[in-house]
Amino acid sequence: MSDTTANLTSLSNLFKYKYDKKAYAVFNTATPLLAKIKRENGFVGKSMVLDAVTSFTGSVGAGSLPETSTFDQQNPTLTRKKLYGVMALDREALITSKGNEAAFESITKRQTRKLIESFTRNTARAMFATANGRLATGDGSTQVSGAGTSGSPYVLTCSATGWVDSHIEKYDKVNIGSETTILEISAVNYTTRAVSLVGTSATLAAATGSSATAAIMYMQGSKDADLESILRVCKATSSTLYGVSVGNKWQAAQVDAASAGISVDLVNQLVSNVEFQSGESPDLIVTSYKQLRKIQNLLGDKLRYCTVSPRDQIFKKAGVSFSAVEWNTQRGPVQLVADRMCPDDHLFALNTDEIVLHQAESPKWFDEDGTVLLRGSTSDTYSARYGCYAELFVHPNAQGVLYGLA
Repeated sequence: MSDTTANLTSLSNLFKYKYDKKAYAVFNTATPLLAKIKRENGFVGKSMVLDAVTSFTGSVGAGSLPETSTFDQQNPTLTRKKLYGVMALDREALITSKGNEAAFESITKRQTRKLIESFTRNTARAMFATANGRLATGDGSTQVSGAGTSGSPYVLTCSATGWVDSHIEKYDKVNIGSETTILEISAVNYTTRAVSLVGTSATLAAATGSSATAAIMYMQGSKDADLESILRVCKATSSTLYGVSVGNKWQAAQVDAASAGISVDLVNQLVSNVEFQSGESPDLIVTSYKQLRKIQNLLGDKLRYCTVSPRDQIFKKAGVSFSAVEWNTQRGPVQLVADRMCPDDHLFALNTDEIVLHQAESPKWFDEDGTVLLRGSTSDTYSARYGCYAELFVHPNAQGVLYGLA
């Protein structure tokens, strides 16, 4: 690699050399949940039909040869989703690095790392979304204010139901309802759940100063286009999941805490319900930081910690370290971890062998044009695109959810 000249080919090759493996490893290990779930490549076509076992095989009996019964299995259908991350890199800075590795990395490392973190953040958010692509919902009672400009943004006060602080980030681009116009989050008040938005929205304009709205705010372009959500699968009580009717053997174990505080009994009830329903013990318990803190206070000196998936510091060797609480079950200890995307009042008992991210291929930098770096049409930048085409399959019968916690 020359240290005196730089061109698109050399810069693109250097970018892939520096960030291909690091980006993939960080995406796979950024959270305990993403680190634990299974990955399968080869999702061919827009949809895929799976074989999902929901009963024992054959028939049993004593005294005489038993008559065979019908083997029960479902055929859920997965529809592939498009997952994207895009960033802009200043062309002047790239060119003046002259292809020198150290200079190039100093210019691009932080921005590239933050894009992969954001891509991973959005993937994790989708796994805990209450509606496909949903970020939050207007509370339907507080009037919208503002004009959608940078000096006077729309201010949408959101409902506490389904609100998760980590789902709302400043500078994210969003849509309101079925509108295709894009707004940018310019500020967030996490105490009052007031979100300031800059852009054009007929819905918010109509609600300004005279009425309120219960419109849903979606991540841009993500309405009905996100991965399937673990939360939605676990809490389904009717309709269908992956085209299969929710019901016996196709529904998660569910415990409603009814606004009670977290307790050993409630967690044990959920875990035992999963074991009783599926015949398998969960291998990962996921909850919010709020509930983890309460569990730590509840158990006190009885708490036992373990290390899950020990790795080096993020983006040095593309990994992270996880510390977890061990929750003892009749089938042995299960790791209990916090996920910042999990709603405050939820706890999940998951069998990650039955959670699979089906991908056309592993997440990667898009380089089919012969380069990772694409010239911007209206600015002196190169854009880099990262993503994959995938859908998440969660076998409901192997999972459990505890919700409504104080």
